[in-house]
Amino acid sequence: MRFPGIIASSRGLLIALMLLVPAASRAKPARGPTDPEVASFVALMNAHRVARGLPALIWDSRLAAVAEAHSRDMFRRHYFNHTWSDGSSTWERLADKGITYSAAGENIAWGQPTGSDVLRSWLASRGHRRNIESRLYTRHGVGKVGPYWTHVFLRPPR
Repeated sequence: MRFPGIIASSRGLLIALMLLVPAASRAKPARGPTDPEVASFVALMNAHRVARGLPALIWDSRLAAVAEAHSRDMFRRHYFNHTWSDGSSTWERLADKGITYSAAGENIAWGQPTGSDVLRSWLASRGHRRNIESRLYTRHGVGKVGPYWTHVFLRPPR
């Protein structure tokens, strides 16, 4: 077995070190969205924030899971609302997952096929834009299922 850039005498040491490091620690952790349109939206949205002198929001996979569950619920049950089909709110879903916060917000959209389309739509709406441009929020997660988008914003407890 050849290792480019590693001389033959160090190969044994490299293999020994690899055996000492557990496989889980070598695996790259999931960072950010896996859906390409969600990833595109996140990059564009954070670029928009930075261009306005705001810090980029930090991706939170727990928030993304809540957002995706809401989008999936709307998709499966064919409705569009901040209230979930069972009558609960996103804030209740966050609490159910043990997620605490000092501030939280949510944007939902339906029908925008791309990340740039949904960003343009949200920026054209005063309330949605306020969430995207708020200094209050530091973390976020986005879920997209079919044409349904949910964006959850959060500031951890102080």
